[in-house]
Amino acid sequence: MNKINFLKELHEELEIESIEFLTLDTNFKDLEEWDSMTAMVLIGFVNQNFNKNLNSDEIEKCETFSDIINIKEIKLD
Repeated sequence: MNKINFLKELHEELEIESIEFLTLDTNFKDLEEWDSMTAMVLIGFVNQNFNKNLNSDEIEKCETFSDIINIKEIKLD
């Protein structure tokens, strides 16, 4: 998966209103849509697409999507 597809799929999965401002450096906790259910969807997204187990403690340590990519060592094209 490349970075553009990663962001598009995140946009759909997390039901984010506007993709225009969504980047890898977006602070996902600042998104209007961010809540505990969105965190669960993010955990499922990472597990399903990258076969990596993301947990709530790791999400707590992260602020941006780049942080998640780095902490889980996800390779994007």
